[in-house]
Amino acid sequence: MKKIRIHRASITIIIFLLFSLLGSGLVYSQDAQSFYKTGYEYFLQENYQKAEEYYKNAIDQNPDFEKAHYWLGKVYVKTRDYGKAVQQWREVLRINTQNQYAFWNLLNSYTNTSSVKSNSANDYINEGIRLIGNPGVYLEDDNAPSIDALLSSVPYFNKSIDIEPDLIESYYWIAEVYRILGVKLTSQFFNLSIENYEKAIDTEEARNTISFSHPSDYWFAYSQLGELLNDLRMNDKKEKLWLRLENARILPYQQALQDKGYINYGFPPEIEVELVDEKYVEYWIYPEKSMTFIFEDGEIKGEKEDLQILPIIEQTLNETESIEISIEE
Repeated sequence: MKKIRIHRASITIIIFLLFSLLGSGLVYSQDAQSFYKTGYEYFLQENYQKAEEYYKNAIDQNPDFEKAHYWLGKVYVKTRDYGKAVQQWREVLRINTQNQYAFWNLLNSYTNTSSVKSNSANDYINEGIRLIGNPGVYLEDDNAPSIDALLSSVPYFNKSIDIEPDLIESYYWIAEVYRILGVKLTSQFFNLSIENYEKAIDTEEARNTISFSHPSDYWFAYSQLGELLNDLRMNDKKEKLWLRLENARILPYQQALQDKGYINYGFPPEIEVELVDEKYVEYWIYPEKSMTFIFEDGEIKGEKEDLQILPIIEQTLNETESIEISIEE
């Protein structure tokens, strides 16, 4: 049997190599931590130049060092270098999308509305929409503006709300911006998006409780909010939203019919529109009740037999009359 001899010096080298390999991560982390602690001490002493240096060293050692990025952002706030601070908040959210402090710091970093000097809410809305690329109806996830453009638009929509709190277009567009930021940056924006879609809906329904016509932003708010709740799998809220929409659609029809003494009529299953003497006349058709109501100039003008049944009745009467005539002859 052969014996393997290992010299003590060889064992020492092997142990050293093992510790080097296994412990490299620990040393790596510890160095970053030491830089971070020193940077924090300088920050407390208000020596922001040294604090920046040591936080940067910590990040060089560990690019995903969340706290180092966060406090480096705080350094830049203290030195009024807000552009660099924003980049650090974004780095924090890259590492940890649920960091609430970075989220709110980032959001509060965008307060500038200097591009507009006006007392008109619409001027601020228009500038916000321009910043996000003048979208036609709503923002698409795949072709969305940059994060900076989206965040830059937020103060303009908020300013328009400050000037005119009942302007639902502002709530709708800021909800759209937050929805896309929720996809591109952090899901924390989704709650703000839901809140502003709901404000758009609440504001319009409080202002026009039984209106037949609503602005397009109102309908889009329902549609986009429903899609967002579906994506987030908030099924209970989604079901409640669609029930609310159904009730909102029913209410004006119900009210108009009740004013004329017709009870227990909801949203018409069928609506036909006809141009009569340059006026639009609506026919609200309720097949299950064999009833059609004529709606013109904002009120019920009368009722008639079901439009689908009437031709059959007329045809039957005509056939009966022709038979009677032939018998008499």
